[in-house]
Amino acid sequence: MTPHPINITPKQLYYSNKQNNVLPTKQHCLRVKKLINIEGQCAIYMKGKDEKTRDNTDVDMEFRQESVDEPGFQVVFDLKSERVYLITPNVPESDIFWKGPNHNSTELLELYNVDEIIQEEDLPRLFHTLAPTLTLVLDDQHANHLMNMMPTLDIDTQLLTLAINESRLIKFPWEIDIIRQVMHGSSQAHIALMQQFQPGMTEAHLAALFRWSCALHQIYNQAYLPIVASGPRAATLHYSKNNQKVPNESHSLVLVDAGGEKACYGSDITRTFPVRGVFSEEAKTIYNIVLKMQQTVLSKLKPGIFWTDMQRLAIRVLCDELIKIGILVGDQDELIQRGVPSAFYYHDRLCYPVVVLLKHLLQTLGLGHSLGLDVHDVGGKDKKLTNQQEEDDPTITEFLVGRPLEKNMVLTVEPGLYFNDAMLDIWTKFPGYQDYFDLQMLTKYRNVGGVRIEDTVVITKDGYENLTLVPKEVHEIEKLMNAK
Repeated sequence: MTPHPINITPKQLYYSNKQNNVLPTKQHCLRVKKLINIEGQCAIYMKGKDEKTRDNTDVDMEFRQESVDEPGFQVVFDLKSERVYLITPNVPESDIFWKGPNHNSTELLELYNVDEIIQEEDLPRLFHTLAPTLTLVLDDQHANHLMNMMPTLDIDTQLLTLAINESRLIKFPWEIDIIRQVMHGSSQAHIALMQQFQPGMTEAHLAALFRWSCALHQIYNQAYLPIVASGPRAATLHYSKNNQKVPNESHSLVLVDAGGEKACYGSDITRTFPVRGVFSEEAKTIYNIVLKMQQTVLSKLKPGIFWTDMQRLAIRVLCDELIKIGILVGDQDELIQRGVPSAFYYHDRLCYPVVVLLKHLLQTLGLGHSLGLDVHDVGGKDKKLTNQQEEDDPTITEFLVGRPLEKNMVLTVEPGLYFNDAMLDIWTKFPGYQDYFDLQMLTKYRNVGGVRIEDTVVITKDGYENLTLVPKEVHEIEKLMNAK
């Protein structure tokens, strides 16, 4: 919601108006105002992050902020006049010798979509002039900061967060343009990994190569720590140690979940490729199951579709395919009702007896999530289960429950199939569940490790646009890895 800079990508990539090099972030302020829907003289206050150093040293930590990309700034938005005030920090003159001069007011107005620049010492005077009957802040920390300066202010810490979360769920066209750009660069980085991979490489080498490839496309930050999970580690959802040598067995795969970030807007892509450049028959079978899960869901995406239905659909495809190859045994409806597919696809909510032991250990990831200023962006997580049946459904997560897809939502579609030893040991040994698994067939495929395929898409007027440009068909990946 707060003013957001542009300092990486040329302005002409964002707008047709070549004279304006400021991202129109005030649109978020106006949308938040509409969502809050409060009459009277109200203001929004946000305190930016301060500069931090590492441990007990004077070494600066990397600074990231979804607003002004410098520490110490504050923002006030007057809902009545719809004016945005950027409050500059008081910086000691001695700091200039170390870090250079600060932007003056004219420069700040050219960088950010604000109406007026205010000095920090003038903040109380600004509030006295605006005289808000209610001031909205994000949390108690921001409230306490204001109260220390102006103890008579009436402050609310609840309304603003809900409005910002909702505002960020539906993207403006210019936001989609930025995400499209960073998705393009991140896609090229994934392609580079497949092209340049050689047996004997380490996970750390591949993670560094991904960062380097992003930088070649003017993407200098990562949306999250790259996940380079090879062999059995591909069955660990958020493995980010990246400290092992990539194994060179016939079934060995490398799962890379990584995405760059530009102007704080992220990307999210996962691809899984064979270490030897060719999928083994077992690995190909498992990979194509995940691909079918994703393609089936993608074929249904459009405004009005419910995400919970897509989660159920992905689970049904997975269960059907695992029955076909002989890993699961039994009636499909019974297997799904008892949550058995979660032994291999534990993105979803865990609520059946066999997984109660794990409910505090695993995160709820689901089939996908919103993407924007955070890779797991806010918005769409207000729980709206319509009945007890949905409450008890193991395929439903909290994302977009009871809410249909809408145009300009940006989200990921990321099914997976994992052979995690700890998880499978629990499921196959739990009383009453053993008969659902053919252990001989499970052993046949277990060494595959894990597969995840993740694309980021934007919902359009009558369907979706896939922003991910990385090949994902088996023959495409093998051709890419073996091209001379």
